[in-house]
Amino acid sequence: MRAECIQAVTQAIGRSLTQPEIQGIEDRLRRNMRQLAQTDPAWQSKTAVDRLNEAATKAAKELVDEQQLKKKRVALTIMAHDRIDSYMKRFPDQPLEGLDRLLAFSSDGKSGILSIESATRAIRDDSLSRMLDVIDVTKGKFMGLFQDEAGNLALVRELHGEDSGVPEAKVAAKQFKDVTEQLRQRFNRAGGDVGFLDDWAMPRDHSQVRVAKDQAKWVGDHIQWANRAKYMKEDGSPMNDAELTDFLSHAWQTLATGGVNKLEPGNVAGNGMRANRGSESRQIHYKDAESFIAAQKAYGERNLLELLIGHIDRAARDISLVENLGPNPNNQLRYFLDEGQKVTDMADPKKSEKTSKQRRKIEHLYEEVAGTREPPASPALANGFDTYRALNVASRLGSAVLTSITDQGTLGLTAAMNGMPVMKVFANEIRMLNPASAGDRRAAQRAGLGLNQLIGSLNRWGADGLGTTEQISGRVSKFSQTAASKVMQASGLNALTAGTQRAFGATMMDTIGDMSRRHPTIAALDPADSKRLLGQGVTETDWSVWRLAQPEDWRGVGDTVLTANSIYRIPNADLVTLAQQLSTTPQRLKDQAATKLLGTVLDETNMAIIEPGAREKALMHGGVERGTWKGELQRSFWQFKSFSIAMMMRHIRRGMAQEGWGKAGYIGTLVASTTVLGGMAIQLGEIAAGRDPKDITDDEKLGVPGLRFGIASFLKGGALGLYGDFLFSDTSQGGQSFIGAIGGPIAGDIEALSKLKGSAADGKGSQVGGNLVRFAKSHTPAANLWYTRAATDHLIFNQLQDYFSPGYLRRMKQRARKEFKQSYWWEPGDTTPDRAPNLGAAVGVK
Repeated sequence: MRAECIQAVTQAIGRSLTQPEIQGIEDRLRRNMRQLAQTDPAWQSKTAVDRLNEAATKAAKELVDEQQLKKKRVALTIMAHDRIDSYMKRFPDQPLEGLDRLLAFSSDGKSGILSIESATRAIRDDSLSRMLDVIDVTKGKFMGLFQDEAGNLALVRELHGEDSGVPEAKVAAKQFKDVTEQLRQRFNRAGGDVGFLDDWAMPRDHSQVRVAKDQAKWVGDHIQWANRAKYMKEDGSPMNDAELTDFLSHAWQTLATGGVNKLEPGNVAGNGMRANRGSESRQIHYKDAESFIAAQKAYGERNLLELLIGHIDRAARDISLVENLGPNPNNQLRYFLDEGQKVTDMADPKKSEKTSKQRRKIEHLYEEVAGTREPPASPALANGFDTYRALNVASRLGSAVLTSITDQGTLGLTAAMNGMPVMKVFANEIRMLNPASAGDRRAAQRAGLGLNQLIGSLNRWGADGLGTTEQISGRVSKFSQTAASKVMQASGLNALTAGTQRAFGATMMDTIGDMSRRHPTIAALDPADSKRLLGQGVTETDWSVWRLAQPEDWRGVGDTVLTANSIYRIPNADLVTLAQQLSTTPQRLKDQAATKLLGTVLDETNMAIIEPGAREKALMHGGVERGTWKGELQRSFWQFKSFSIAMMMRHIRRGMAQEGWGKAGYIGTLVASTTVLGGMAIQLGEIAAGRDPKDITDDEKLGVPGLRFGIASFLKGGALGLYGDFLFSDTSQGGQSFIGAIGGPIAGDIEALSKLKGSAADGKGSQVGGNLVRFAKSHTPAANLWYTRAATDHLIFNQLQDYFSPGYLRRMKQRARKEFKQSYWWEPGDTTPDRAPNLGAAVGVK
């Protein structure tokens, strides 16, 4: 900046400028001139003075807007501070308890607030429900196993403003643009600052590892792919190759280092406002859809569906955080953590250590809810373990659909707790699972129900799903994750889980819609219904908005189904009076009411059909760094245990929160229903493996008829069925010891490898070959599918085991008869069964 310009500005503001301020003004003017050069065709014909004046005028308007935004953010921060402070005062003896409940769902019904976790899920699933055609276009064919490249390219072309000639892609592109624009506006209403960019097409994905490999190649490729019209100098002339190379080299440095190049020594990182997220200049512009696809293939790590869903997931998370904690959630949380710890320690200094632990627990919970977990220390190590865990899902859970029948116990119990007609839930479940009822399933999807399975999430089975903030991909890892997702799909487990979730959610929406028609206020409801809704954070304001919505009529499923879409269809004119009374806007009232509705329904759906949430993940993974041996081994230890942890944390906590004899009633019903269904799951698993059912009356070990099988059924009902095997033997039927089993798949694999060699001295001969075959089978995707398991065992794996270790099958049959008192209806080694399963064996009939 010239001296006379500096002097003019100094006189205008009445003080001297610092060097950073001078540099900032210069940078702002240059940026504005480049931006104006892209949009003004006559820019080059203007004089240098005119160009500078226009850039300065725009800069002045920006400064005014920024000051107004600062004032708005201060007001929003104060309002958020007051809300949080007021909420924490509900827990005067444990103020940090309020923060804990604000962050994540608590099942005891005593929170009185919709958690940030629940709001995030509601905003995300509501958004996904309005872009189902996007998912259809990108998922591909054959259960999504193969990406539909033509469909992907057509969608990318439409998103980049090109005509693909594919009607489905046009519809999908419009859906995605509409949803992202609605999310952008909602984010900005909460204090965000993401401007509308005409040329923004879709999110981009750059793998730090792939980008960092070769700077020259990355820059050279992007020069070929670049939209040169977007790279202008201040005078409006296009950058030459040397200038663009320099520009892209700086961009490469940022991507290759993960932004480390921008760190200033001595400054604390990570304190930027969440509301600023997304407002950074998006400086890499591709000339067409083909260039974008080529860049993604070469330097990205997510497919198109993951990119789009990942964008929605991040936007939903950011919106929920700034709406609840204000424009700077990190600082707000830190303040209240300090305040809560101070109040607690001053009240009872002897509990300071306990308070510190509670604080750390909340910090770990916030990492899960906000997605602020640090990147892995070693991406390669984290990627390797991700691959291993996904492979475990693909190879070991092919028969998990049989165990999932225990969901029916928690389904019925949660429906009853919510005042829902239980038999109607089961009837709707049949309807949602009926292949001929595609219309019902689509209606439920459009209401935001059962979408995790639609997008291929593995969250329920101990692996990260699509679009997660922690996802690390490699080609092998991607294959294993895809294999895991498709095995779950092929087994029918995804369909069963999604169908059950949709049935429960639809029935609950119908129940709420019916209640909102009949009762003018929450206070007028049945006391149990009123207490439950208030405990979930529903307010009289939300109820008033719900009553203004016109429920949907889903023939057969329900005729008063209240959905988020029905709330958003309320004319703004109907909400003006209520909005004026509360000093807000009709749109904000609808946002809040829709999020409360879907968040409440999804919370209860995840009680009925359990999926681990932030609270369970923080317990298992909190405080341990990814990409380290300790962190990855701990994650592997917890694999396949998250369901059991969630069962105990949610249902036991809810049961203990009941009043009087309600505790015993709730827990008794839970135990009885899941134990009976667990017993059924055990027997179905035995038959699927080619064995006759277990004798439920056997009393050899415990001396009480049925007790041993009853305990095993109880464990199975809580997703701990493997440990029930040790009631019958010192090792499981897969040959694992108790220590090997409790240590998770990785401990079991280490034990299996250490015991590959059989003892020749005991007359068994070498079992190395047979054990190797068994080990290989346990890591072969789809080898354990429940409907093909018996056939693949007998036609392939049993033959290989006996070939490499003669006598292996004979010893296996002897062990089954001696230790587990079982016979085979399909004898190991036989290519076809000799008889049907002996169902009478379940009660001791031989």
